[in-house]
Amino acid sequence: MSWLTFHVGGQMHALEAAPVRQIVRSPRLLALPLSARQPHCAGLMAWQGRPLLVLDLGACLLRRSSLAGGDARFLVWSQARQAGVLAVDGVDGLLRLSPTTLTRHWAPARPGLPAPWNAIQGLLHAGKAANEQSLDPTLATADPIAVFDVVGLWQACWAGAGGAR
Repeated sequence: MSWLTFHVGGQMHALEAAPVRQIVRSPRLLALPLSARQPHCAGLMAWQGRPLLVLDLGACLLRRSSLAGGDARFLVWSQARQAGVLAVDGVDGLLRLSPTTLTRHWAPARPGLPAPWNAIQGLLHAGKAANEQSLDPTLATADPIAVFDVVGLWQACWAGAGGAR
């Protein structure tokens, strides 16, 4: 399994890497009409000849924009005829784990979390466990990483922005 790790507000999170098609820095965003503007909706981005809605993950998860810092990255994803863009504070890289390692360091998410946190598939503890080497030296003292389902996260953020009423 491999995940794309990213951060929002100093917290590391992850998405399954397969649906992420491209990571873009500083794309030209088209503004939404005034009637459609919401804090979670950053605008539209042209990608491969079609407009994709950009959702600001910082505004969705932490109530502060990922676009405010100027170093935001835009994760273009597509899966099963759905596509969109998630703006995050930064991208950290790929995390690849063997099934054995995953079994030892994975904790499934509890049901009943409020949106958008209900899109968490599980928590991945990438730090050192007793008598084990770190999975990734850069994550040796990291807190658990929330691993999100990209479609579930998109839908939860879009609903929070008023798009799925």
